[in-house]
Amino acid sequence: MQHIKGLKSPGCDDCDSDHPFQMPKAITESLYDGTLVLFAGAGVSSEGASVPIATLYDEIRNEMGLAPETSVSFARLMGMYCDQPDGRAKLLRRIHQRFQYIRSHQQLYGRVTRFHTELATIHPIEAIITTNWDDYFERESGAVPLVTPEDFALWRVPGRKVFKIHGSVNNWGSIVATEQDYQKCYKSLRDGILGSTLRHLLGTRTVLYVGYRFADEDFQRIHGLLRRDMGATMPHGYIVTLDREAAPQLRRLGLTPIFTDATYFVTILKAHATKDQQMLDDERFGGVEQLLMTLLEKHSQLFGTVDLRGHPEVAYALSYQDGLIQSFERILTLKNTGYYSNPRKVWNAIRTYEGIRKAELRARRYFDVSYVDGYINGMIYLMLDDESRKGVPLYYVYGAEQQPKTYTQYRKLSAQASTLHKASYRHAQSLVGSLGENPDHLSVHHPPVLSWPRSATAP
Repeated sequence: MQHIKGLKSPGCDDCDSDHPFQMPKAITESLYDGTLVLFAGAGVSSEGASVPIATLYDEIRNEMGLAPETSVSFARLMGMYCDQPDGRAKLLRRIHQRFQYIRSHQQLYGRVTRFHTELATIHPIEAIITTNWDDYFERESGAVPLVTPEDFALWRVPGRKVFKIHGSVNNWGSIVATEQDYQKCYKSLRDGILGSTLRHLLGTRTVLYVGYRFADEDFQRIHGLLRRDMGATMPHGYIVTLDREAAPQLRRLGLTPIFTDATYFVTILKAHATKDQQMLDDERFGGVEQLLMTLLEKHSQLFGTVDLRGHPEVAYALSYQDGLIQSFERILTLKNTGYYSNPRKVWNAIRTYEGIRKAELRARRYFDVSYVDGYINGMIYLMLDDESRKGVPLYYVYGAEQQPKTYTQYRKLSAQASTLHKASYRHAQSLVGSLGENPDHLSVHHPPVLSWPRSATAP
């Protein structure tokens, strides 16, 4: 067992359910070797107890005039609602309106998605199974949704997947809500490709349930079905829950309970992965975002204060900054997929671009070389500690042994550009000359592609 103290769930500073716990070694080991599967229920979505709005169940029960003490299952209640004239369409509209309401209130949306946001950068978690309808794993964790058999064309696409066994708000016909829906769903799970894939995942990996209580209808149905179908092949699993009273029943089901908040659990899991150098600390991205804002200002300043006709070498500085900017922008855009939290993938990408740089240099495409140098430095900056980051240059002069960090250093060094590397300077003169005579059109920008054809896109 492992224990890391002193952390709180993001977005839940006053949360009293962040109970300390010991992290099972089997969970961290399965995380690091890529065999941890997440099975997520309503407790990590809009139906969670910490979300300050009524549940869909309560809304429907109240609309139907049933007393609060009325005991009826979720599926039965939804079936009763659908039995009304136009009931199915009304239910789907209610579900749609509910998710739209949550999305339109940022504070509420942030509370509902805090688990998904915290999970996002944990790159080894690539398989998620959920009974939730929402699209929060797609939006906040970069997961590709698999809802229907046709979606399995995307199964071999690299990256995170979410198996939505009860349907999705982005595919209204797939929603599983009534008892009739459940019967069709479980027949499909027994006989279809989704079910066979699900059983393979659960039979070969470590399963971690989050967002369920023992009494949850979804949990009882799904876990019971899997136990019947898989029998002795179903491996031992874990469940993160606050339902301490259900501990004996959970253990009889072959599950080890971990009594704490689900988001807090993910926070601690991430802390272990960071400490064990399996992923980058999320704070690395904050520094990238800050420097990007500074760099955009310096890029605009360089455009506005240096005459390209008189100083053609500035084309390389602008191209370098384009590479640095676009590297940062891609890092931040893909943050929620976990891609750039994986140090091995980042170093592999750097090595790939170093190979591209050599090819560009051999072809004397100096404008592309400066762009690639900037792109590489963007990824290196992500990996560096705060002190080392101070050495990453924001300007560029082709041929210089040490690249300038400030505008003053750049202007001083750029005055020597014509002698530092004569071939690249002549190339810059030719490049600027090709832009035409109209000063309003005299600008240089390197797009996020390189100039020669290739069979695959660089990472």
